[in-house]
Amino acid sequence: MMKTPQKGFTLLIAVILTSVLLSVGLALLDVAYKQVVLSSTAKQSQTAFYAADSALECALYWDQQEGAFAYGSPSSSVSCTGVSFPVTASISNNVQKATFSVSCSGGGTSAVVEVYKASGGATCSNGKTSCIYANGYNTCDTTNPRRIERGLKVVY
Repeated sequence: MMKTPQKGFTLLIAVILTSVLLSVGLALLDVAYKQVVLSSTAKQSQTAFYAADSALECALYWDQQEGAFAYGSPSSSVSCTGVSFPVTASISNNVQKATFSVSCSGGGTSAVVEVYKASGGATCSNGKTSCIYANGYNTCDTTNPRRIERGLKVVY
């Protein structure tokens, strides 16, 4: 009686080849997923930057054209995009800090602006007497773990 060779070698090759292809496919899927998350984050970052930029432009307009943040007599409110926002102000060490928040229509905050005006020899940054800081957010939901903040600063 003659012994026949064992069969199943083809099955082993097929399993190994399938495992390699599956590993490569999963690696490509992981890279693609990370790229989608990265591009989404970049888009949300841009949204936050635009919110900060528009709030900063609003503050610059109200400071330079309307004098709304004059030392000692800041306005009680400013209006951006047709909506009025209350301004709170305080003075410490000859530096006045005026703050207003740009609110969203559904609640929450899309940007926060701080305007510093120095007087009596005081400065707010590098010898300048006027500083504006604007922080913008990509979402109005403060509890969102993916909330992104971007800030801009103007010193003059």
